[in-house]
Amino acid sequence: MPGISARGLSHEGRRQLAVNLTRVLALYRSILDAYIIEFFTDNLWDTLPCSWQEALDGLKPPQLATMLLGMPGEGEVVRYRSVWPLTLLALKSTACALAFTRTPGFQTPSEFLENPSQSSRLTAPFRKHVRPKKQHEIRRLGELVKKLSDFTGCTQVVDVGSGQGHLSRFMALGLGLMVKSIEGDQRLVERAQRLDQELLQALEKEEKRNPQICAAGATASGARSPAATESGCPSGPPGPGEPCGGLLQPGSTACPTGGDAYSTGPAAVPSGTGFPC
Repeated sequence: MPGISARGLSHEGRRQLAVNLTRVLALYRSILDAYIIEFFTDNLWDTLPCSWQEALDGLKPPQLATMLLGMPGEGEVVRYRSVWPLTLLALKSTACALAFTRTPGFQTPSEFLENPSQSSRLTAPFRKHVRPKKQHEIRRLGELVKKLSDFTGCTQVVDVGSGQGHLSRFMALGLGLMVKSIEGDQRLVERAQRLDQELLQALEKEEKRNPQICAAGATASGARSPAATESGCPSGPPGPGEPCGGLLQPGSTACPTGGDAYSTGPAAVPSGTGFPC
């Protein structure tokens, strides 16, 4: 299935694509919003048109996938045991016409050219336990939130559905934002708390080994509190707009080449410091 790419569309073309997608989603919402289990618990099968039921009844999942996607395996031929109703064929054709391409239309981000599994624009503590795709996402989204916060004068950020806390952790300790995390899954909350403690313990150990790095990081970032001026390390969590020096993400001043300048010195957060929530 070739699919379409929004990259090659004009502004009007993208608008029309969004309109078409919205119409299809609204028309078949009862099916698209349903979970598989609801076909059994809510008997959704009986809500399908009778002509659809006759065409689909008894098909095995591989057969159904082949017929709907039109992608037979090697040596296979798509065979329909009966004539499908026009409404079902229309849905199939519409879905194929509006499907996005699965072929990447972009080059590998520059941050992964040196190492495809590690973003060069995220310091080591924020890469740990995070897949490359997620590294890219939290960096881009976190930096966008930081820019919006600075532009609007926002002093606190709420991360709803924070999961394991990767984005919250990056925004709080990496970008100096006040972050409140909300997550309804207790298992993810416990996992996030373990990762919080793991990061803070790593920072405490690094601070003991390299106490001078904290002062160097704070100087490079330009974000020094009065306490940092005297002792070289802030005495509490960073305030809004005050990134942790040793964890500060590489920028044009701190790292002209875009390298991972501070990955060896995440020592800006003193021992016992919690997240600024």
